[in-house]
Amino acid sequence: MSSTALSYRVSRFARVSILPLTVFPIKAALIQSSGSGNVTLDGSSIAGYLSGQGTELLMLAGGVGALNVRTNFSVVELGAVNLTSGPYILARDATGSAAVYSPLLLHFDDTQSFFKSVTPLSDGNFTVISATFDTDSSPWIGAPSRIHDLEKDKSVFPLAGVRVSVKDIYFLKGLRSSAGNRHYYTTYPPRNATGPAVQRLMQAGAHIVGTTKTVQFANGDRATADWVDYHASFVQRGDGNREPGGSSTGGGTSISSADWLDVSIGSDTGGSIRSPSGNNGVYGIRPSVGAISLDDVLPLSDVLDTGGFMARDPHLFSQFGKAWYSGSFQSFPSFPQQILLSDSFKSLSANASAVYDDFFGKLRTFLGQNATIANFSIPAQWNQTSETGVSVNKLLNETYPILIGWHQWTTVGQPFFNDFAAANGGRKPHINPGVLTRWNFAQSQGEGVFNQELINRETFENWTMKHFLTENNQSCSDSLYLYPQNAGQYVSREDYYIAPPGPPFGFSDGRVAVHARTPDMVVPIGQIPYMSSITGIEEVLPVTVSIVARRGCDFTLLDLVSALADRGIVQTVKTGRTAF
Repeated sequence: MSSTALSYRVSRFARVSILPLTVFPIKAALIQSSGSGNVTLDGSSIAGYLSGQGTELLMLAGGVGALNVRTNFSVVELGAVNLTSGPYILARDATGSAAVYSPLLLHFDDTQSFFKSVTPLSDGNFTVISATFDTDSSPWIGAPSRIHDLEKDKSVFPLAGVRVSVKDIYFLKGLRSSAGNRHYYTTYPPRNATGPAVQRLMQAGAHIVGTTKTVQFANGDRATADWVDYHASFVQRGDGNREPGGSSTGGGTSISSADWLDVSIGSDTGGSIRSPSGNNGVYGIRPSVGAISLDDVLPLSDVLDTGGFMARDPHLFSQFGKAWYSGSFQSFPSFPQQILLSDSFKSLSANASAVYDDFFGKLRTFLGQNATIANFSIPAQWNQTSETGVSVNKLLNETYPILIGWHQWTTVGQPFFNDFAAANGGRKPHINPGVLTRWNFAQSQGEGVFNQELINRETFENWTMKHFLTENNQSCSDSLYLYPQNAGQYVSREDYYIAPPGPPFGFSDGRVAVHARTPDMVVPIGQIPYMSSITGIEEVLPVTVSIVARRGCDFTLLDLVSALADRGIVQTVKTGRTAF
């Protein structure tokens, strides 16, 4: 090995590392053989290169020959060493013995997206990264170097080096969960298990770096009017003061602001991935119900909950989903040829309509000459084919609030009230007003109404599979349903004096995937201007589209977004004020 080879390897590290050599110079270096043979060193050139890096100690191991030249640094020959390439810190442990540690680079959470920085231990527990710098109470998040993952087999570790934030309803062994409620955090001890959804990510090579803020108990709240126990995180897009969406609030604001973060996982019951994806202008998916196990995840509704995620890079987005949901779905040889457009596209601003029309044209061209695009009314199709004698809006008006309110009250709320009272002299815990309204409404309706709404929901899912998003053996879903996720509207987080929250009644585009339990993918496609009353200048906000497919056709959507990225029709979005 010569200095040229060593320099090339170090420069390769620098291209993927979050640990710049100007911050962490090579004070000590370990050179080891990566195979069974011996390595001969070009002593003089290696010594010269390391001297120029300020190296004080060189360790040779694993079949690496002696340097055989005089140096101004110490040289130690070791036996076999099993370390992957990358940066390490050589120090002493609590017993005074020499120890090797993998460093983390701290990043300031300037959007207040995270609750805490975490890292896994060798015993399966997680621990909180307590290191910090000057702060306004926002945490610093530790991120590992990517270098350690460069040599991993991607067929075994498809997510090697991917840094992931986790919504604080996914339980991590050794840590408490707040689920967005201070009393919940103090009532329950550290968890004794990490759920299979997070375990699968770690087994695939991903790095869990922190837990992100959630609307209380994964419900839907407005910032700042409804957030009481904790402060809602901030969106960097536009003037930095728009509504962030939820309930995977911190996941959306972190992935749109932190370029060192790759993916944020969350959950979606009624829009908790899709809303922050749209508001932050990132890729997001609510997968089909059952895509990933939600054991050891705080529930909202056992029949509607899904584990979803958000990312900036469409290729990574597709890769991540196919790794995380591996075994649940399959790819198909072609894409759906029927594009159905929601009536909601008819009532948008001219600027937003121009962005959508441009995307529709490119999508149709990509799909080929047999592709069709047509307006589609779900209520009209329902009236013609459902044979129920009742409109879809009436049938499902109370379905969502009953399903989430009753299930969460009986499985989370009531046990929590009992446990808190037992530990606090019969007192009740504080619950945010929006959540309490939902729980109280569902209790007032009772289990009989809950059971009827289960039937109503199933009726809609069966109709969707038979008359709306029908099956195709070449493309899985015969059609795709598109609706505007966020058309660049500005909704201020400074609406403090809005009316008290009520139950989330109604049926809309966003409830299609909820009740049909289908995949719904959010795609950022552009941005439009608006005049900010905060900054006093023209800012821009992202425009996003939702694409819905038949239940179980999740890989069709993930393959589609990757193929669109290959053609340049969609692209990686930036962090910060503007997505593009």
